Amino acid sequence: MFTVLRRLPPPDFRYVWLHPERGSTGAFAAAGTAGLAGISAACWSAGSQALSLGLMAMGSALGVLALARAEPRLPVQRGAREVTMAVVPWGILVNPDTDLRVLRWPAVRRVRVDVSHTMRGGTPAVVSSLVTVHTERDVLAGRAAGAVDLERLLANLEGYAQEAARPVAGDIEGQTALGDGVTEPIAAELLQAADAVCTTSRGSAQLALPGGGYRTAATRAAAPETVSVLRSALAWSHDCPADPRPLAAILAGELGAAELVPELLRLASSPHPVAAAFGKAAALRLGAPPNRAGSIDEVAAFLFEEDVEIGKQWIACSPALSLRPGAEAC
Repeated sequence: MFTVLRRLPPPDFRYVWLHPERGSTGAFAAAGTAGLAGISAACWSAGSQALSLGLMAMGSALGVLALARAEPRLPVQRGAREVTMAVVPWGILVNPDTDLRVLRWPAVRRVRVDVSHTMRGGTPAVVSSLVTVHTERDVLAGRAAGAVDLERLLANLEGYAQEAARPVAGDIEGQTALGDGVTEPIAAELLQAADAVCTTSRGSAQLALPGGGYRTAATRAAAPETVSVLRSALAWSHDCPADPRPLAAILAGELGAAELVPELLRLASSPHPVAAAFGKAAALRLGAPPNRAGSIDEVAAFLFEEDVEIGKQWIACSPALSLRPGAEAC
């Protein structure tokens, strides 16, 4: 049995920085450490996961300094531990500049936002925000100067957790689960599944592929019927046991379905890390600008290293080639 989920809008934030209270243990030390770590990572690790975490670290440093100029603080919940956090579409990164801990949405039980106000020119304004994150084991808190744009997360946390926990499908109908991408790498299986869809008569019929082998089909533009099937899979109505969107994204990239770039860009913000990664990868492979699609490095903390590397190699391959285990890299 599986739970039917209502369709949810994807997270509408990219990074939300949260920091310990000014004067709390290590707050300003964290700012200095974060700044140095960020600068080092940005200089020496451009284009890698370290760069993403380095930029987070620099954001953390700037946030602590901005927070230091804010007005009196809100009290934290009893038993809560104040830490540096980055809230991203796929979960929460705790202490990203020192000892990184990754919280996927299924691990987050509740998120609460409290704000302090002041009057500026007769108009209420948010001075600072206190975000409290409840997990099964502990309660974490972090602060930001001004307002934080987490309304969509507060309204849809349970749905995001259910979506992120859904296993990845090995077929376009979403009936067969390959794995959840949490306990073991999944990218190689997904690429094999995409190859199988295109090489079997049933899969070719489903996708309305032209006759001939997979290599021949992959060098041609996807037929309108193929685009329609893939668009339906990318919409994913949540009424199937597994998530077919990562597989549909790979097929769109392999078959050159550039018409699906808008859907792939929306998928790049999915709370499911594997779906988001291959939404980004397929959009980039089809020519979407990097400033809109982002990069796999953004979601790398929520993926296995093997999946990140396979995804990057797949982006670099021409649409006529398929990256499979043991195959020669493009």
